Amino acid sequence: MTLRSLSAAGALLALLITAPQTQVAAAGAPDSTAFHGASRVGAIFGSSADRPNHHFCSGSVVASPTRDIVVTAAHCVIAPGTGRARGGLTFAPGYHDGVRPFGTWSVATVVAASDWTVHGSQNADVAFLIMRPDSSGRRIQDAAGAESLAFNPVAGTPAVAVGYPSRTDRPVYCASHLRRFNAHQLEFDCPGLPGGTSGGPLLVGTARDAHNHGAVAGVIGGYQEGGDTDDVSYSSYFGPAVAAVYRAAVSRG
Repeated sequence: MTLRSLSAAGALLALLITAPQTQVAAAGAPDSTAFHGASRVGAIFGSSADRPNHHFCSGSVVASPTRDIVVTAAHCVIAPGTGRARGGLTFAPGYHDGVRPFGTWSVATVVAASDWTVHGSQNADVAFLIMRPDSSGRRIQDAAGAESLAFNPVAGTPAVAVGYPSRTDRPVYCASHLRRFNAHQLEFDCPGLPGGTSGGPLLVGTARDAHNHGAVAGVIGGYQEGGDTDDVSYSSYFGPAVAAVYRAAVSRG
């Protein structure tokens, strides 16, 4: 696997890290619900020989001209500030209950901003994965479909989070609203998004159960790598910097 780091020049200027704030879920925030999954969202697996079926993060296929791109949180695939991508990563779209209905796809290249790979900025906790074709030569988007990308999302927009708790083999979804945590971070209040849901999409323009296609307006990550409780999640803001990383991934795909 290779790693491509985007320069911090231009749109990718270094961003300030916000001082810690108290995490309190909004009153009346709904719990997450287990379901059979959506074809475009999947689980990320490592290469551990003793735990071959252990998934530890989530991601989603996003529409691209190259039809081979998955978006996730950068902390899932690159330790902050190291510039080294994890090896042996695979992705199973639509995974549930041990079933891989659309197959298993291996990661060829990880593309992230140098604000993450060099500086470890929580405001750049987004990565795009370029997937290899499967054994039949299919691209992942042709097999599983894809979500759109929604840049510059507006606070208050209804959204649905989808992710894979690492302790179960069934994904969960939760409908809530995007909130602006600060200038560079979104907040999403939903009890029931534990470890493993990092990298999962915050989808706008979809049904409450993510049944139909939507658009990815964020991924669970960012502040405290997505939050230090199961109740409040975060995302680096999908603005011009993330759009630049996406374009870099398309150019490499």
